[in-house]
Amino acid sequence: MTREVEGERILRVVAGFFRYVMFSHAWQGNEPLFQDVKAAKSVWDLPETPPNEKLRNFCKEARRLGHNRAWSDTCCIDKTTSSILNQSLTSMYKWYADSAATLVFLAGVAHPSEVGDLSRSFWMTRAWTLQELLAPKVVFFYDSEWKPYLGDTGPNHKESSKIVQELADAIKIPHETIGTFTPDDLGVRDKLRLASTRNATIEEDVAYSLIGIFRSDIRPHYGEGADALGHLLEEIVARSGEVTALAWSGKSSSYNSCLPASVSVY
Repeated sequence: MTREVEGERILRVVAGFFRYVMFSHAWQGNEPLFQDVKAAKSVWDLPETPPNEKLRNFCKEARRLGHNRAWSDTCCIDKTTSSILNQSLTSMYKWYADSAATLVFLAGVAHPSEVGDLSRSFWMTRAWTLQELLAPKVVFFYDSEWKPYLGDTGPNHKESSKIVQELADAIKIPHETIGTFTPDDLGVRDKLRLASTRNATIEEDVAYSLIGIFRSDIRPHYGEGADALGHLLEEIVARSGEVTALAWSGKSSSYNSCLPASVSVY
């Protein structure tokens, strides 16, 4: 137990035991919440609804891949407790980055899938899914029947030439950046460009979904509305000195007239 070779073996076993997978998907309404799972005691005892079945299929796929722990944003955050919600939002990027894998469910992509379905999917338009694409080292995409996208059964879809090429063409960043992204890989303007095509149901999430990508220290405060983006942009400019964020045209933010009201201007 004290020899170096045993120490390395122990670390591998412990790391394998505690590894986890993350779920990435577009919400479809009536998603299972923290309180729902707590009351049911298990995801397997939740009512028979499409969102609950989606969660169960995610868990089944995580187990099939050999993982014992799976995390979904719909039901693993107690959103009624502001401190827990805020900590979760600011930690989300790191959780995805440290995951053993992230499983992406493309609800609107029919089986069998074809090249282009991913780039045209609703998932590619959502604000939070940008970091869920970039942060993880290992990603698997699934169509509406939980079959691997394009039939690719490889060990990591970020290493699939077809899938990475489709993503690179869609978001216009280098292939290698998609596979090994860190917040230092892209400049401020490039990150804002990536965010400019994304939308969120809750206005503040346009800004909060970028906290990890920009390594920002802002704290979420639901209720600030459009000011959340102004708050984020102000900190980005102050910390980076990158004044290109001030080069835009359109409607001014109520937070600061030097800043835009929408990230779409980039």
